[in-house]
Amino acid sequence: MKNHNVFYPFRFVFVLFIFFVSCNTGSQNKTETKVETDETVHPDSFFTIPFAEIIKNKREVAVSEIAKSVEYIQLGNTEESMLGNIMDVQLTKDYIFVKHNGSRLLTQFDRNGHFIRHIGAEGRGPKEYGLMRKFSLDEKNQLIYIHTNWTHKIMVYNFDGEYIKTLQFGFSGRGFFVWSRDTFLVSFSEPQFGNEPYVFIETNPQGDTLQTTANHIFWDENEQSHLMVSYWGRNEFYRADDKLHMKGWYNDTVYTYNDENKFIPQFYINLGKHKIPDDQVYERKSTQPVPDECYWVGVNESSDYVFIRYGLQFDRKSKSLHELADGCVFYNKKTTEGTALKKRNGKCGFINDINGGPGFKPRYSNDTLIFADVTALDMKQHLDSEEFKTQEVKFPEQKEKLVQLSKTLKEDDNSFLMIARLKE
Repeated sequence: MKNHNVFYPFRFVFVLFIFFVSCNTGSQNKTETKVETDETVHPDSFFTIPFAEIIKNKREVAVSEIAKSVEYIQLGNTEESMLGNIMDVQLTKDYIFVKHNGSRLLTQFDRNGHFIRHIGAEGRGPKEYGLMRKFSLDEKNQLIYIHTNWTHKIMVYNFDGEYIKTLQFGFSGRGFFVWSRDTFLVSFSEPQFGNEPYVFIETNPQGDTLQTTANHIFWDENEQSHLMVSYWGRNEFYRADDKLHMKGWYNDTVYTYNDENKFIPQFYINLGKHKIPDDQVYERKSTQPVPDECYWVGVNESSDYVFIRYGLQFDRKSKSLHELADGCVFYNKKTTEGTALKKRNGKCGFINDINGGPGFKPRYSNDTLIFADVTALDMKQHLDSEEFKTQEVKFPEQKEKLVQLSKTLKEDDNSFLMIARLKE
C-alpha cells in the first residue's frame, strides 16, 4: 500500500508563516454597480449567538440528541486513490470531492467511497494546476471551480472531469475565490498589510466588483509583523440553504445573500472576552501576547443548527503553539439554545452512542448532514480501545460491523468520512 502522510483530524491547529504572497487590493477593477456594504444592509432575521455565555457551562452530548444515524464511508484504497492530509471535503448528491496534499489534485469519489478520478492534471500548462488554494461546487450546473495558488487562476471543470475554461483577474492579491451564484464569484482576503478596504468582494466573470463587505482593521506599514497563523478549523465560506455564507477570520459576523442577492449580515457570534483584540491580530506587530482565553473560530450550519469550532493559541516570541482550547458549540436556531461540548477522555466532540464509532466535531455540514474526516490510524486506535469495546449503543448490529472492520483495517489505509444525518 502506498504510504501517505498521517493526519490527525482531532488536532485543531497548524501554523503557516507567510501563507501566501499578497498584493494590495487597490488594483481591483471598477464598475458602476452600486457597492453594498455591511453598514447599508440590515436584515430582519439577524440574530446573535451568545458564545461567551454558552461556553461557561459544558456537558457531554450524545450525537443521538441531534442525529438519527451515523455512517462511515471509507475512501477507496486503490494505488491511484491514496490521499494525503485531507484539507477540505464537499458532498453532492452523487459525489464526494476531496482536497488533500497527496496528489495535490482534487479527487472525486462516488457516495460509497469508490474512486472515480482526479480532476485535471498536475503541472503549469494551460489546463493544469500545481497547488490549489480553494475549490467550490456549482452542483446545479455540475461545475467545479478551482482557485490555483501561484498562477492565481480560477480553473473550471465539469463533474465528468472535463476542462471548461479559465478565469483570471487583475487583482491576484485576494486570498481565496469561490463560486457563489449564477456566474459570479466571491473572493476573500483578511487584512495582511493593514490597508485592505474589503474582506469579501463579489465579482462577475469580467472581474468587476459588484458588492463588498468592509474591512475594519487597519494599521501602518511599520506595524506589519510578516506573520500569519492559520487554524485548520477556521473557514471563510460554507453553503447553507443553497446560499454562500461568509465569515472573516477576525470579524464575528456571518454574511449571506438575501432574496435580492445582496450581501446581508445573517448572525453575530458574540465572543466577548474570547475575541482576539484588533490591535493583537497576528499579522500586526504587538509586544503583548494574545490572551489565553481568545480563540479562533470556524463555523458551519445546517437547517436547524449553527456549529462553532474554537481553538488555537500561538506564542509570538517562542514561535510555538499550544492548545489551551479545543472545543465546539452548537446553537439551535429554532429554540435559540446553545450548548458547549465537554471533553471526554481528552477529546471534544459528540459522543457516538448510535454505533460506538469515534466521537467528532463537525468539520463540514449541509442542510441535513454534519460530517468530518478521520484517519484510518485514528479509527483503528478507537476500535481497539476499551472505550469502544465497553460502550453501550443504540444499534448493536452496527457496532458489530465496526468490530469486524477493526480486524482488517490497516493504519495506512485511506481516511473515512463520518456522516451524521440530522433529525428533522
